[in-house]
Amino acid sequence: MKELNIPEPFKMEQVELLQEGVYDDPQINVYINKQKDFAFLYPRPVVDYKEYLPRVKKLNLQKYKKQRSVYMERYLKIRSFINNISNLLEIGAGDGSFLRIINENYPAVDLSAVEPDISTLSQREDIENLENYENLEEICKYNNKYDVICLFHVLEHIIDPSTYLSIIGQSLIKNDSLVIIEVPSLFDPLLSVYGCESYKKFYFQSQHPYIYSNTSIVRLMERNGFKTKEVINYQRYGIENHLNWLANNSPGGSQLFRNIFNKTNKSYITELEDSGKTDTVIWIGKLN
Repeated sequence: MKELNIPEPFKMEQVELLQEGVYDDPQINVYINKQKDFAFLYPRPVVDYKEYLPRVKKLNLQKYKKQRSVYMERYLKIRSFINNISNLLEIGAGDGSFLRIINENYPAVDLSAVEPDISTLSQREDIENLENYENLEEICKYNNKYDVICLFHVLEHIIDPSTYLSIIGQSLIKNDSLVIIEVPSLFDPLLSVYGCESYKKFYFQSQHPYIYSNTSIVRLMERNGFKTKEVINYQRYGIENHLNWLANNSPGGSQLFRNIFNKTNKSYITELEDSGKTDTVIWIGKLN
């Protein structure tokens, strides 16, 4: 499949069909490389992000998401890397939930957000010391450079990650800037440990043309001129979510499972993270 326009270094890797059809389009198939650590969709999906509605909203899972404090959990994972900085940029900031935590803990840090979704603009405007930009082209006009640049669940949406990373590297980064990237991982335990078929059909979706892992994200970033500082295996969903998928074939968790396994959940997540079998991976590094 050499003719496929997928990013280096994956273009020349051997691939095979993993699944016919994805969650929201039966005409798009999923292919996986021989190493089993990178997958992609073909034919290439076309997504209009001005009309994009996150699946958590489509399925009315906002209440469940809020129960899990994912933004604070993310902050605790990376806070040791964001000390002694003067400014921070988040690309794909959504409603600003993560930036709000940064503002509360580092009120002197100047914050910037790139986010095309105008429906969440009013929520971001409530955050002190925050400048809002609609897209990369707009923010690049100002020639601002940032100590830390964060992309949380953004890169898996990008059709041409090499060009995107090049823009960031050339226009937004200082010599010692830190880049923090969080993406869904192909080593999600519901796929890699449990082999849950209902979750597999749900997992792959047209908004994610590429699915990375804790090994393939390193290859991507280093091929594009970045140096890896640390890779963090991060499990966002707990045992009650997994048991609900295995028992009921559906997302959203279960209050019953949550109550019964509340004490077990912390050690369960820790063991998954220690094994590298997690639903999420955080890559931290610098321009080489």
